[in-house]
Amino acid sequence: MIMDLSVLLSNLIGLFLLIGVGFFAVRAGILPAEASKPLTALLMKITVPATIVSSMLRPLDMGFLKMGASMLLVGMVILPLFSVVSLGLSRLFRVPDGRRGMWCFCATFCNSGFMGFPVALALFGEEGLALTVILSIPFNLMMYSIGAKMVCMDLPRDGSAQAISWGKVIFSVINLSLVVGLFFYFTQIQLPQAVRGPLDYLAGVTTPLSMMITGMNLSQGKAGDIFRDRDILTAAGTRLLILPVLAWGLMRLIPGLSSLVLGAALLNFSMPSPAAAALLGEQYGGDTQTAVRAVFVSSLLCIVTIPLVSLLL
Repeated sequence: MIMDLSVLLSNLIGLFLLIGVGFFAVRAGILPAEASKPLTALLMKITVPATIVSSMLRPLDMGFLKMGASMLLVGMVILPLFSVVSLGLSRLFRVPDGRRGMWCFCATFCNSGFMGFPVALALFGEEGLALTVILSIPFNLMMYSIGAKMVCMDLPRDGSAQAISWGKVIFSVINLSLVVGLFFYFTQIQLPQAVRGPLDYLAGVTTPLSMMITGMNLSQGKAGDIFRDRDILTAAGTRLLILPVLAWGLMRLIPGLSSLVLGAALLNFSMPSPAAAALLGEQYGGDTQTAVRAVFVSSLLCIVTIPLVSLLL
């Protein structure tokens, strides 16, 4: 058990109340729904990188390095397995051609950076966040390679899909901030307070901002027909329950795996489908309608499923 269950649930409730603030702000007309786009850019290009660098400004610890290596190994093994299991389940659930690729994408990949980082920070502290950042390395590489191939499964095989931009995958702001953070971690260079202070202030914005943006995005969805879409419900169930439980079972078989690694990884694997699903759908001509629906439903249902999955810790 990483922490007392009451503490875990208390933190989760607080985070989801922040989601409610964002939802209410749009529905009450305080903020326009379009405000989520510039706020998302602020989050992903400024506050999340600041949070990553800040989390790595810690004393050099061989124990943490061992946990980081374990987390990287977990990601490299379990994430490819998720893609195989999702493909098999798409056939078991009889997902029709034309949306099967996007179904697999939304079931396989999770909202790691957008929700995973701030939730890990809130529940497990900076060490848990740092481990989650390490897990994002294989996650990002897979999402924009295997994930892009999944999206293109629904397209006619006429060569119309765009090529993957590996430069954007490898040299993303998130990955570059990780490199900067690791540089300061291994060199143990101390930043002056004039720099460290603003960095910490920006890092402190990440959690409430990300949760409120999630609420703003949820406010734009219409739940009427979506919850009668069987494919969307099976994708959400796979993403939020089946794959996290599978990951938990596999990680329990790893001898000597740190409880913090187990908790941070399981939390990350329990996140809803990523907003990148719709972005990749638009880029490659995939089924964006299925993407939007799956992101909306899984983001809404995770309010219930994350506490349920946390009972395994």
